[in-house]
Amino acid sequence: MSRFVSGWAAAVLLFFCLLSLAARAASDGAADDVLVYERQGWIWTCDGNGKGERRLLQGVRPGVDAQGRLIAFFRPHTGDVSGDMSDLWVYDLIDGSEALVLESLFVASSPVWYADAKSIAFLVRDAESLTSLIVAKADGGAVKTLLREGEVGAGFLCALSLTPEAALLTHDMVNAYWVNPDGGVPRKVPLTKIMGSGAEIVTSSDRLAACPTDPTVLVFSHAVPGTPRFERIMHEPSSALSLHDNWLGVGKNMRITPSEITAFDPVWSGDGRRVYFIGYRDTQAADEDLFRILRIDRFGSGLKELVLGESVSVGVRAAAGQ
Repeated sequence: MSRFVSGWAAAVLLFFCLLSLAARAASDGAADDVLVYERQGWIWTCDGNGKGERRLLQGVRPGVDAQGRLIAFFRPHTGDVSGDMSDLWVYDLIDGSEALVLESLFVASSPVWYADAKSIAFLVRDAESLTSLIVAKADGGAVKTLLREGEVGAGFLCALSLTPEAALLTHDMVNAYWVNPDGGVPRKVPLTKIMGSGAEIVTSSDRLAACPTDPTVLVFSHAVPGTPRFERIMHEPSSALSLHDNWLGVGKNMRITPSEITAFDPVWSGDGRRVYFIGYRDTQAADEDLFRILRIDRFGSGLKELVLGESVSVGVRAAAGQ
């Protein structure tokens, strides 16, 4: 019996040692991550540890390419009295240049770069507030519509991310859609198969993001009850992040953020070891500057608050030789 207990204890100790080593390796790689985000109408950057923070230029909803160099972002369209229309710009972090790509857009998501950094995808609304997924050449070339609300049964399209197979991942309130870079929907999956019971309360602010190194793994935000302190201040449900692995089966998920953290808008690091997201602690729920960028390792360890901001995107500094 003592031999069995000793063996079991050794196995548990080995498991936690491996978990600790994995968490340390994930955190060590954060220094090479390039974070680009929005704060008070300006675009900022720092590394994955929150160090080297710099304010870059005025704009909103930034999206950095995988090499951590080019930033697609939006500015209000000049002369638009309503303030609803925006222009798409690209900024180069290396040489400081910026270029106008598209004008007069009703924007519905942050931009996402294709892997070759030559095309930019994002969601827009038309005059009737119907959503579409479009792609534009970064040099100001052709624009193509890949998916429209109403096609293949799609409803109001929410959020956007790139998958390791180079597909674009978006969703409505019922299904997730994998969209080919040149158009077409090869996969349409009910959210209940991914989110389980969490799919019963899906909002337009929820986001699905595929792990860049493992297409079977998704991270997603979903509504959860808040702590008593949170509910006294906010009077609404909180939000958490969970990990879904296709191999575990329908609706089999692991929550990776603790109950005292409100978490949404997740994005992966390039190596698939870290998740960056927007959120705050329940003790911060009454703060005037509410939204923070936080980091957590893939399996829920190493939670770290980084900087104030929202609409975060991630590239890899090493890829650009910066």
